[in-house]
Amino acid sequence: MTIEGKHIIIDAFMCDSTHLNDIKFLQEMCKKVAMDANMEILYSYFHQFQPQGVTGVLVLSTSHLSIHTWPEERYVSLDFYTCGTQELTPQVEYLIKELSSKHAMVYSISRGVSYPQLIMCEELDS
Repeated sequence: MTIEGKHIIIDAFMCDSTHLNDIKFLQEMCKKVAMDANMEILYSYFHQFQPQGVTGVLVLSTSHLSIHTWPEERYVSLDFYTCGTQELTPQVEYLIKELSSKHAMVYSISRGVSYPQLIMCEELDS
């Protein structure tokens, strides 16, 4: 059994604020990403804040996917962690596209490794 995994952290800016306050849209988007990556969803919880904002988490058999939105700032933070060596680039690109983000910072961290590492960061503009 391998304990190594991949942890992707996304800061998405200049997003469509309507999407960021639509709990159903966000829940479906996150579930699609997990299912497209062949991940088993063990638990899903999403909460709508008043007057705005959504927070949600999918507990996956391979770890988790969480989302927190600030519609008034047009900002989203996402945290996608999975065990194994699966490539998550298509899922990251889908999330950024669906949120209509104009600018995103994507951090990639290897987990379960016992050596120092550089945290990889990619800046994406659309």
